[in-house]
Amino acid sequence: MAFDLKTVEGLIVYLTKCLSLEVDSSGVKRLSGGFVNVTWRIRLNAPYQGHTSIILKHAQPHMSTDKDFKIGVERSVYEYQALKVISANREALGGIDSRVSAPEGLHYDVENNALIMQDVGTLKTLMDYVIEKPAISTEMARLIGTEIGDFVARLHSIGRQKRDQPDFKFFSGNIVGRTTADQLYQTILPNTAKYGIDDPLLPTVVKDLVDEAMQSEETLIMADLWTGNILVEFEEGNLSVLKKIWLVDWELCKYGPVRLDMGYFLGDCFLISRFKNEQVAKAMRQAFLQRYNRVSDTPINYSVATTGIAAHIVMWTDFMNWGTEEERKEYVKKGVAGIHDGRNHNVDGEITSILMQEASTA
Repeated sequence: MAFDLKTVEGLIVYLTKCLSLEVDSSGVKRLSGGFVNVTWRIRLNAPYQGHTSIILKHAQPHMSTDKDFKIGVERSVYEYQALKVISANREALGGIDSRVSAPEGLHYDVENNALIMQDVGTLKTLMDYVIEKPAISTEMARLIGTEIGDFVARLHSIGRQKRDQPDFKFFSGNIVGRTTADQLYQTILPNTAKYGIDDPLLPTVVKDLVDEAMQSEETLIMADLWTGNILVEFEEGNLSVLKKIWLVDWELCKYGPVRLDMGYFLGDCFLISRFKNEQVAKAMRQAFLQRYNRVSDTPINYSVATTGIAAHIVMWTDFMNWGTEEERKEYVKKGVAGIHDGRNHNVDGEITSILMQEASTA
């Protein structure tokens, strides 16, 4: 039976009739900030799998903010499976010593496209903490970068090692994860054209990146590792004591190129460094690179990482709308230069040389 999970009334009926949950009707709140789902926080009068507050994500066949942007509802089953795989492989991902995790997946209903998961609380994103004033300290940025670098390196490593196991092989079928990368890469040409950049290499680059995103089986990747999908939990009232880092929104998780995860996280670090907080972003980027290099079973390919970062800069500089139009234009140009450097394996290119230096700094 299908329910209307876009309304409070339909949501409560669904939870009480289908899952026999005792819902506190005064504790139901729709959350803002999501681009592609209708997301609710729900307070319960009795625990559900040990939780008295849960999150329900309802997938629609389009972006929640743009009905013309189509995206398959099957993405939710991949997020649910990702949360299960992360929980089952906790030891390989750092064990109890790791501060990085993902929410616990509690239930998935394919008929109603409803994913229920642990509520980790009302937390700010890493993006919030690095761009607000005062921002987190450089010492805290280094700790966060180290923790994320450790987790991502381990995720990529076990993805290679377990690619033939059914629970992992499942992610090769995430077509939504692949086509979403395609749609984002397609923004490179209009974004450069907006600033009067006409580079004959770019159509070839876009085609190659799209082909890679659609076909690559390199390893298991989160595929949406930007700082807006990273929630940071500190000790209450004390930004010098880090408790937990939560990686959220795993619905694009798939087998694909490491370039995507590197591009998203490190690309955000470059953007933040240029437009918001150079010292904090640099400290976080450097710590990520150093820990990833130490932990990963495969060394960083700096040319590949450079192309991913440069593509991210071109795709997102205009969208973030930071700085002046002229400053954004110059940074998009820098992204295009980085694409050339990555493809030509130019170790003296600006982005590549930064990566190599920071990854090796003691």
